[in-house]
Amino acid sequence: MNLPFVTAQFRAPELHMPQIHAPSREDVGAVVQTVRSFLPEPRTVLYFGGLAVMAALEVIEWPVAAAIGVGAALAPRGEQRGREDTSATKRGSTAKPTG
Repeated sequence: MNLPFVTAQFRAPELHMPQIHAPSREDVGAVVQTVRSFLPEPRTVLYFGGLAVMAALEVIEWPVAAAIGVGAALAPRGEQRGREDTSATKRGSTAKPTG
């Protein structure tokens, strides 16, 4: 653009865009598998969801729902620990006394 006593030049800036790595199907599959490993089973989600809905609708009081939820979450751990203790006891009882 030429104006009297002024000359202006406009240039497009040079942009350098970083290269972005597009994930492959294997990458996406690995991420999905990792996320699924952290999610509870659908049956468990349904149970706790139903418990939450009953507490929200005031069918049961929320402290009762919380107690039921905590008990239901801890019960499988106690069962698993009981099985480990029982199997350890059985292994110990099969050993022959030395003496």
